Amino acid sequence: MENKKKFKLSGVAVFNIIVGVMTAAMLTYFIVSDDGVIDLLRSRDGVIMWLLAVGLVVFDLNIVVDAVVTLIYLRSQYPQVRFIDALKISCVGVFFSAITPSSTGGQPMQLYLMSKMKISVGFGSACMTQKFIVYQFVTMAFSIFAIIARFQYFGAAFQSFGASMFVILGFLVQLGLTVILLIVCFSERLTGKLLALIAKILRKLRIKNSDRKIEKVTREFRMFLDSNRMLTKNRKRMTVIYSLVFVQVLLILSVPYFVYLSFDIPHIAAAHGDIVGSWFDFVCIQSFVLFTSNLIPLPGASGGAEAAFALYYSGFFMGRTKPAIVAWRFITYYGSMILTAPFSYYTKGHKKESQKIEEEVNAACESMNTAQ
Repeated sequence: MENKKKFKLSGVAVFNIIVGVMTAAMLTYFIVSDDGVIDLLRSRDGVIMWLLAVGLVVFDLNIVVDAVVTLIYLRSQYPQVRFIDALKISCVGVFFSAITPSSTGGQPMQLYLMSKMKISVGFGSACMTQKFIVYQFVTMAFSIFAIIARFQYFGAAFQSFGASMFVILGFLVQLGLTVILLIVCFSERLTGKLLALIAKILRKLRIKNSDRKIEKVTREFRMFLDSNRMLTKNRKRMTVIYSLVFVQVLLILSVPYFVYLSFDIPHIAAAHGDIVGSWFDFVCIQSFVLFTSNLIPLPGASGGAEAAFALYYSGFFMGRTKPAIVAWRFITYYGSMILTAPFSYYTKGHKKESQKIEEEVNAACESMNTAQ
């Protein structure tokens, strides 16, 4: 008698199924419920589709800018890298960040793809971390500026304890993450102590091959620090990068305004004597949506992004918040995921080749340490 293999669902598969069901349920609700997408399409005003298309192009341009930033970083040590290579890396990051909790899958896949391009993991990791730190600084600067520039609006909007705590917690998490990254990047002493503590814990827990794992992490960290110092030395390059990331964040924050225009709400609001939102208002408010929605550790911050959008924008969309959420999420999440999905092909076989790449990385680290 043949032994039949029992079908088992992994924890990851179960989690993905739950998230998929939740996402589908939310989308269905926003589409078919009262004042949802179907009601909007049936109404006399409808949607100005070309303005939605502009919003989609504006968001997708942020991926192009991200690719340019990646190219600048990589060419500082690998001048042979082409723009198309950098675009592949950025698209892979967008796709795998979208389908993994808290965007944790983006950078590992980017590093894998870079390793296939003969870019060292230590240097690639330094580039991606530097890029993330710059992005965190710029988004935080936008948030602080938004509070100052639109203090009266935020003071009136966040009178409830829950809404206020949502904003404060989101800001503190973003600040804490940035501080930790800065310590890792620039304080070799503190990070060395942290690595020593981790090593001590691993030895006490008697983890298999703990000494080998500690040695590997330490070597990669040294390579990371060397690469990081090299990247931050060139002030002109860093100025260009900060300027480009500023443009990138501005593109992302502008998308809700095009959704607002596509529903023709400025004319409707003016006709009813209501306040008409400006592009500046939407950029300021979206800066809060961006960092508070990231508190939700689900792929695409599902649930948190929609809740934050509804909380901050409900006063502007005049009963059309549900279709606005669907349009915004399609442009910034589902649409970008569909656009970048084909690039996942370049990470094909990453599980089979991971051991080979790890050996190459260890050899590179050892040669660097010998040279020093």
